[in-house]
Amino acid sequence: MDHAIVARSLTKRYGRAAAVDDVTFEIEAGEIVGFLGPNGAGKTTTLRMLAGLVRPTRGSGEVLGERVPGDSLREVGTMIEEPSFYPYMTGRDNLRHAALLHGGVPGERVEEVLAFVKMEAASLKRVRAYSQGMRQRLALARALLWRPRVLLLDEPANGLDPVGIAEIRENLRAVAKEGVTVLVSSHNLAEIEKLVDRILAIEKGRLVFDGPLHRLLARAEMLTYRYALRASDPETLTRALRELGLSPERKDELVEVEVGAERADALVSELVRAGVEVIEARRESDDLEDAYLRLVQADARPA
Repeated sequence: MDHAIVARSLTKRYGRAAAVDDVTFEIEAGEIVGFLGPNGAGKTTTLRMLAGLVRPTRGSGEVLGERVPGDSLREVGTMIEEPSFYPYMTGRDNLRHAALLHGGVPGERVEEVLAFVKMEAASLKRVRAYSQGMRQRLALARALLWRPRVLLLDEPANGLDPVGIAEIRENLRAVAKEGVTVLVSSHNLAEIEKLVDRILAIEKGRLVFDGPLHRLLARAEMLTYRYALRASDPETLTRALRELGLSPERKDELVEVEVGAERADALVSELVRAGVEVIEARRESDDLEDAYLRLVQADARPA
């Protein structure tokens, strides 16, 4: 396969601080890859270097076989950081202006992308009246205007409600089916897992994971969760936890216990079956994003 995106030892320093530190990866044409990391990890800086918006301190990026910056960037659609538009113009006119600046975009393409992101009616409003979610949809429409072969997307679901997030996800799936290569950043693993098969994970500027999603999730399942439990009878709760092979700790009216991720979801049900009246159950880590963060902080390099 041809490499659509290549990062070779990409490094960006600001003074002594490294925002991105020796990041290397390759993405094949047609892949849709999730780029994960907490805020400030270096995702946006990496995307900006690949888009030719920031010059690397060291290393290089390639898009569609050409070193960045180069002519191949005309075949890249970007949605990086907070989308910027002319606030006094309508959404439709903003897209028309972007099409003119890029060149070679048929007039009907504006209407196609507006329909694709379900913004036909809202496109008649001035952008200054848009919610953040509407601005995100318009930014995705702009990124798709010239039928790019590569998409670089930075947190495209920011500001969207659950319905909007699901729609953006379906949009990206449809684009990927047409052979477009997509690198999409997010700090939300729970959302990304529904979209991609491969994960790049970055922590403090360094790439800490590059591999299939199932391997990251399998490693996350090795984590333990800490529960804080309250029951009508703390003694009965403590005894039941011990009978389940756990090591509870009494803290006033609460009982705390660590449990493996493979049985964390079933813990309360097991206690109820054991005759415990559970009043409250709080789990320290409730989603895959937290599990991912704990994973990369505990082990800085993949096996």
